[in-house]
Amino acid sequence: MKQYLFIARAAGKCIRSTVNAANDDDAQVGFVKNLNEGKFSVSDEALYTPRMIFSTYEELDNGTTKVNIGETRILKLRSTAKA
Repeated sequence: MKQYLFIARAAGKCIRSTVNAANDDDAQVGFVKNLNEGKFSVSDEALYTPRMIFSTYEELDNGTTKVNIGETRILKLRSTAKA
């Protein structure tokens, strides 16, 4: 089992959630489950782009990241909102 840190930024908020999963795909499913169950923290974000959502995740090793910034995967989200 691996531990992942998910960070999503939208509308001036930063959402953080930690997920335990066997692989990246299961971690993404676990992140959505955590969001639906309210298992995340929210803080204010000073800088943001109002029309965009940014979401990243990375594998943790003893509570710290294992990868450098060049290896962090970025989730591709599709918006259904009209401009």
